[in-house]
Amino acid sequence: MMIRIFSLRIILICIFLLLQANCLKALNSQRKELTAVRTPTPPQIDGTMRDPAWEKANVASGFYQYEPHNDRPASFGTQVRILYDDEAIYIAAKMFDSRPDSILKELGLRNSGDNLNADRFYIDINPFDDGISGFRFQLSASGVQTDANLSGRGRHGDLNWDAVWISAVSITDEGWIAEFKIPYAALRFPRGDIQEWGINFWREIRRTRETSSWNYVDRRIGENMAYMGKLTGLRGITPPVRLAFYPYLSNYLEKNGFDRGWANSFNGGIDLKYGISHSFTMDMTLIPDFGQVQSDAKVLNLTPYEIKYDENRQFFTEGIELFERADLFYSRRIGDRPRSYSKAVQELGNDEIIRENPLETRLINATKLSGRTSGGLGLGFFNAMTAASQAVLKDTITGEIREITTQPFTNYNLVVLDQSLPNNSFVSLINTNVAGSAEGYTANVTGTEFRLLDRSNMFRISGSGALSQQYYSKSSNEFGYKYNMQVGKVGGNWRYHYSRNVISDTYNQNDMGFLRRNNQMNDGFTLSYNIFDPFWRFWRLTNSFSINYARLYEPRRFTSLELSHNMMVLFDTRFHISLNTRYQPRGERDFFEPRVPGRYFRIDEAFSMHMTYSSDYRRRLFFDGSFQFSRSHTAEKQDIFGLMIRPTVRVSDRLNTSYGITYNERINDIGYVSHSHADSIFFGRRQSPTITNTLRTTFIFTNNLSLDFNLRHYWSRVEYDGQYYLLTQDGRLDPLDRDLEARDINYNAFTIDFLVTWHFAPGSQMTVGWKNVIDHREDQTYPGYFDNFREMLGHPQINSLSLRILYYLDFQSVRRLNRQIFQG
Repeated sequence: MMIRIFSLRIILICIFLLLQANCLKALNSQRKELTAVRTPTPPQIDGTMRDPAWEKANVASGFYQYEPHNDRPASFGTQVRILYDDEAIYIAAKMFDSRPDSILKELGLRNSGDNLNADRFYIDINPFDDGISGFRFQLSASGVQTDANLSGRGRHGDLNWDAVWISAVSITDEGWIAEFKIPYAALRFPRGDIQEWGINFWREIRRTRETSSWNYVDRRIGENMAYMGKLTGLRGITPPVRLAFYPYLSNYLEKNGFDRGWANSFNGGIDLKYGISHSFTMDMTLIPDFGQVQSDAKVLNLTPYEIKYDENRQFFTEGIELFERADLFYSRRIGDRPRSYSKAVQELGNDEIIRENPLETRLINATKLSGRTSGGLGLGFFNAMTAASQAVLKDTITGEIREITTQPFTNYNLVVLDQSLPNNSFVSLINTNVAGSAEGYTANVTGTEFRLLDRSNMFRISGSGALSQQYYSKSSNEFGYKYNMQVGKVGGNWRYHYSRNVISDTYNQNDMGFLRRNNQMNDGFTLSYNIFDPFWRFWRLTNSFSINYARLYEPRRFTSLELSHNMMVLFDTRFHISLNTRYQPRGERDFFEPRVPGRYFRIDEAFSMHMTYSSDYRRRLFFDGSFQFSRSHTAEKQDIFGLMIRPTVRVSDRLNTSYGITYNERINDIGYVSHSHADSIFFGRRQSPTITNTLRTTFIFTNNLSLDFNLRHYWSRVEYDGQYYLLTQDGRLDPLDRDLEARDINYNAFTIDFLVTWHFAPGSQMTVGWKNVIDHREDQTYPGYFDNFREMLGHPQINSLSLRILYYLDFQSVRRLNRQIFQG
């Protein structure tokens, strides 16, 4: 009887899921179409729509709300028209508004449109209509351009991708107007006399926070690329020769420390973009210059793991979505600290000193090639080369100079294949190879990633895996593997998924990727309920519950059992709060903190809570902040407190200033101090407060001229109180009756990044920069913030003044100019 009841329940559940999927499929099948019209004369892009050419274009209208309500028409009308010729596609949008004087129009830096307090209109274009990839072109009501490369992995896409296109806006008595000219050179599309592209138009009314789209998008699914309309009528257009040069000249005036005066350097190089075919582009940088990139947000690292810092070099952040498959590529490995950096200290003679030991390898050049065929096959190739790095040692008695190679000439390669499949699915294969980073050493990692969805886009199976191979000429080779998998329901109000993650103890992808640690196995299950439709004072509400069981891969030893709850609430006042709580009833067995294989540090019952919040960004004064608290038990009760608050003042539509302060303190923190052998591992009790101050100011003179100022001061102390412990075989701590005299730590990281940027022509810019860096660590601590600050300013610092001019040369523009000259 029980079996029959259970079988009946299973049948009813299957019928329900099938009906749900069919309803969603029917909704998605209502795909809108817009026919583009060829124009013999291109319209003038002036933001007025007065050009007669626009009158011939068909009109797209009837927008649907995406939020706050996902089931009703947009509050105000929007009309979109599209024209095209042999050079470009032209889009004009008229946004009606009953209160045009209330349209918000804050100015900002390029690609800051998502964060501006301004109305915006944007276009998503997918020339291959595969539901996976595409391009976004966005304009704010203040005329700020934002563009992104969409890869089907998030609503906002890759904002580091920059195209060259023309736009204009204006405020009218009926609302506002946006006009676009998008050259075909900014897009990738297949050859063919008849083109049909995926397209969707979006509009945000900032003062009401209403977002709407032309083709309906179901917010419960979360796959915007799967809900595009269709653009037809494109005939006789041919992918142009996409060839562009970005030559640059830069001049630096630098002072490094106290002992050296100001040094002057002059640099020149070039970036190149070449469309090898209608769908494939090669990007190359020769003699690159990254002197003006944002400084790293350095922190004090007391863990046994490497810190992962963000990539800020534009060449390595733009258009890399294909190369991120299986999470095998970490571009900061290229030009990183030499592999044998410490070799200079290890081989230092009695009478020798180190004169030079470069902290970074020098990048010679880098090349990217990527694209997608008409059959949906994405191909990517990446190559970079770094020069040999030499440390210079000097004998103080004889004056003899000798060099030590800390890293030979190194070659980095990456190849990826990515096949688009029906229902916004894909499968990919990727390989990374590093040769020459050490004598007789080669690292090779081969991986795959896949995502499979049903027709409703509600159910998904996804995962990735990789095999690492490290070859040594003078020792045994090492091989390892990893894989992870998720299966579950990813759309709708109720969602759930099971996940499994395995990384073997010999897996290593860190020659060209980033892996915090290996030797782990995790199984988890997550159940969530999401409310997308507003009710009472709530605009959105999400709750999720997770359980995760973790152990070592080898040997199969328990490490932790974690229960967690996440809640996110968005109120109608636009106040946002997110709360995450975690509970480990059995604590944790940390096999990495002791720094000795096979030994572990035992943490008993542990609890943590982390909350973030933000107020209404439409206000002139708004706040972001967070609070965290955690408690765990080892030899003593350990607490961690954290508080962050960051007010932002929008002085005007041109001036924006934010100041943030973060305070974290570890009370009775017990951590690793040292070890002499496997049976003598020592821990110490310490107090560890950290204060971080940040200040950012942005002033926009015009849409083409801006000023950006960033200051950050990070101060962290570690003070041992004299209580030390011996780690026992069962992971417990036995108090020691002697003082190990562990050294305290006082660490300061202070940076200033100041940039004035002038976009003097499309794709071209001049930047004037000032950078100031202090990075100092010592064992003398200071009790007061200002005492420490004054002392910090007395330590060596790096000052850099720079001027950089980048000019955009497009083959099509040069050819048209030559034609006009000869015809004239």
